[in-house]
Amino acid sequence: MKSIVKSRLFNFAVFFSLAIVLLYYAFRSVDFTHIAQGFREVNYFWIAISLLIALIAHALRAIRWGYLMESLGHKPTFSNLFAAVMFGYLANLALPRFGEVAKCGSVSRVSRIRFESLVGTVVVERAADLAMLLIATVIVVLVKIDSFGQYIYTRIFQPIEQKAIHIEGYKIVILLVMAIAFLLLIRFILKSDFLGEKLNGKIKSAVIGVIDGLKSIYRTPRVIQFALLSVLIWVSYWLMTWALLCSTPITSNLTGWDALFIMVIGSYGMTVPVQGGFGAYHIITASALGIFEITYENGLIFAIISHESQTILLVIAGIVSMVYLYIKQRKPLA
Repeated sequence: MKSIVKSRLFNFAVFFSLAIVLLYYAFRSVDFTHIAQGFREVNYFWIAISLLIALIAHALRAIRWGYLMESLGHKPTFSNLFAAVMFGYLANLALPRFGEVAKCGSVSRVSRIRFESLVGTVVVERAADLAMLLIATVIVVLVKIDSFGQYIYTRIFQPIEQKAIHIEGYKIVILLVMAIAFLLLIRFILKSDFLGEKLNGKIKSAVIGVIDGLKSIYRTPRVIQFALLSVLIWVSYWLMTWALLCSTPITSNLTGWDALFIMVIGSYGMTVPVQGGFGAYHIITASALGIFEITYENGLIFAIISHESQTILLVIAGIVSMVYLYIKQRKPLA
């Protein structure tokens, strides 16, 4: 138990340090007087609209997750699912990607669903979100290939391509061999009692549970609804970004297509493994706004408003959800 706590504390320290470094890099040459002036010119009506849209997106995400659980023979209440989603976001602020574990654990406890199966459903969700992000990226590139397309290629895909080219062949072979060896090891464990009957049973149960969760997308009779909700979630993110652009005089003249571009760029920034995208989101978003001839400092004003308004929402909703889940866990199920 102590080793697990130490490991989590170490991970937190590493990622927190990385976030601090990125924040320093983002703000090292910034005139904070100019930033403060930008905040005084903000239209908070549009920020309120963006927060409302964000809550709708989170609610849709909870409903979508519930569709996958129906195929597992469970139907948790919307309140339990929504609270778990918001608690997961709060946990992500402490440790990157820990939110996925936290929300699965909370639903498992309050709704008595196998944790491993829930992990499988979350993998399906992440795959759907990745597909939607790639579709949004393609749309952005096609809308303005000379500007948006060029920016996305040179800033995102070209660096990845260059790194991939410089990977030696033997490293790829080693990774493939390790992957195959891992799969063979799992297969061997599942078909034998090499680790002892008790431990083997736990491993088998965990693997079967995850596979069961992964199959949820094929078993659910609500595949169309799942796909439709995936689209609506990302349309909500688009509208949320557009509302945030309207909140500052600096970006209020940008169009809906511009908002889609910023949403896509910001989404890639949020994939950096730091707590809540701190620093990484600010850098990539402020830099991307330069394509509209917006200075880096002005771009940071928008990035701060966008990121911190959503973070405050996640903290408040996450704490309320954590209290709700704690109360639910202490009540016996009917």
